[in-house]
Amino acid sequence: MALRRQRAPEVKRAIAAATATVPLGPGSAWSSWKYGNRDWQIEAWRLYDIVGELRFLAGWIGDSVSQARLYVTEINDSGEESGEVTDAKISHLAAVPLGSGSQRDDNLRLMGIGLAVCGESWIVGEGGGTDDPENWFVVSPGQIRRTGADISVNRPMQVGGGVLTLTDGADLLMRAWRPHPNAIEQSDSPTRSAIPPLREIELLTKREFAELESRLTGAGVWFLPEGIDFPRGEGDPEGTTGFMALLQRAAAANIQDQSRASAMVPIMATVPDHLVEHLDKFKPTTFWSDLSDQIIPLKEKAIQRVGSAFEIPLELLVGLGESNHWSAWAVGEEGIKRIKPYLATIADTLTRGFLRPALERAGVQDPERYAYAFDVAPLAVRPNRLTEALELSDRFMLTDEETVKSGAFTPGQMPDEAERLKMLLFRAVAKDPTLLSDPGVRAAIGITAPVAPAPVAEQPAIPAPPPPPVPDNAPPAEPPPGSAAAERLRFALVRSQVLRAMELAGGRLTTPGERRQRWATVARYDLHSRVGPITPDRADKELVGAWSQLPDVAAAMDLPADDLRRFLHGYCTELLTRGLAHSDDLLSYGLAALMAGAPR
Repeated sequence: MALRRQRAPEVKRAIAAATATVPLGPGSAWSSWKYGNRDWQIEAWRLYDIVGELRFLAGWIGDSVSQARLYVTEINDSGEESGEVTDAKISHLAAVPLGSGSQRDDNLRLMGIGLAVCGESWIVGEGGGTDDPENWFVVSPGQIRRTGADISVNRPMQVGGGVLTLTDGADLLMRAWRPHPNAIEQSDSPTRSAIPPLREIELLTKREFAELESRLTGAGVWFLPEGIDFPRGEGDPEGTTGFMALLQRAAAANIQDQSRASAMVPIMATVPDHLVEHLDKFKPTTFWSDLSDQIIPLKEKAIQRVGSAFEIPLELLVGLGESNHWSAWAVGEEGIKRIKPYLATIADTLTRGFLRPALERAGVQDPERYAYAFDVAPLAVRPNRLTEALELSDRFMLTDEETVKSGAFTPGQMPDEAERLKMLLFRAVAKDPTLLSDPGVRAAIGITAPVAPAPVAEQPAIPAPPPPPVPDNAPPAEPPPGSAAAERLRFALVRSQVLRAMELAGGRLTTPGERRQRWATVARYDLHSRVGPITPDRADKELVGAWSQLPDVAAAMDLPADDLRRFLHGYCTELLTRGLAHSDDLLSYGLAALMAGAPR
């Protein structure tokens, strides 16, 4: 009996997002859809433009979405993602939608902001009927309109500008939205429920401006006995009419020029003489109200309500405050959880609207087995996650690829087999320098100069006659070239240059606080091994100025300064880029190779 292949199940997702590819031809259900912003969306975008807290939240969501990496994953029989596909015929489709480089980042950012503010975002693939659309761009509902049977969108200036009339079969139009629970076809967003507290923030901000302007009109009114008259301008009448004229002129002048000193001086008025004995009961009358003291607490409560509507940690809006280093990272992890629904919406939209039709055109069987997904590793990495991954890797409990991912790196940045062999040999040589006597080892780690042979045990020689006595005032004799004393002197000079260079690099790689507390017992020339490997470019920067005394050392060793500098710089660079501590044995063998190859 023939077995029929079972069709891979569709990925089951909760109703937290909805996606649709809009047919551009006549006769579809979308032909009667009302394009444009709804009333609440118009209000949401208005508040986005004037309330900084909403702009910050929406921008944080958009920026976070733009940092995630899009890839193609395969769906297993249980409907779960089984990992990134390796088939180049399929995996290359991750580089197509939404453009590339900064264009893709900006489109993802706009989608994140649109979903956060108005609850929906529209993707346009100009020329999307092929696997390589000419232009991808993202628009809000207000940028789409219908004229008769034609659907047109405002094309951004980055891709040509103007108005694009979409063509059926040539262009793609995809809608991604967060459905309202009571009307699935309508969009919903955190901003929708946050409109009341956002309006409250707007009103309180207006009140703050009103309070400030009222204070700038003057410092109030101070009532004085009638016997003292306040100054008035020429032509001003006496009594209440003149006082009002003065008050209006002072207020207008102070608002026009808020730096005037007169704004800080109260206006003088008079009271009858018989009230002089009660003058202590008269206090200046100001132009602001008691509500001034309540504006900030009211605004803080409104901001908290906005944060609750977005279901994000309040620390994102009010700052980390007294949060320590570890709780700050915990906020980041919680924030990523809030970003994932937005990424799932975008991935599902691109999967239905572009990926599966492209796979069908390419002749891939069961295109439903593939979907877009986002890697959130670039968004944040816990500070101790890499350390834990390295420990698990040392115990053979974690693969090399997963260890690399834990540090927010990509598998493409892993060393190939030749580089890995070189790293292993270098570490082995650091522990056992005698391995350098093997020509194959030297070739593998890039040492081309011959290594000086190990010294042969000398036969006992006939004792020489004693040297003549040396006068007390005679200068010390230099060790003869090639003698053990000369070699020790050369090594001491070279070693001092290396330690000086590594001390300089260690000081630049660490902070004074780290050197006082965390690594108080570590020598400065060994600090780089605690920090860990750095890139070759950074190693060059950390060694700037390390070889200022090298010409004198090279002259004392009778070596070309450039050759000695290349050797020492290469040695120190190897230590920095591999995170290895200095080894006297390894330096000695390297120096012997350098001296053996030096011209005589």
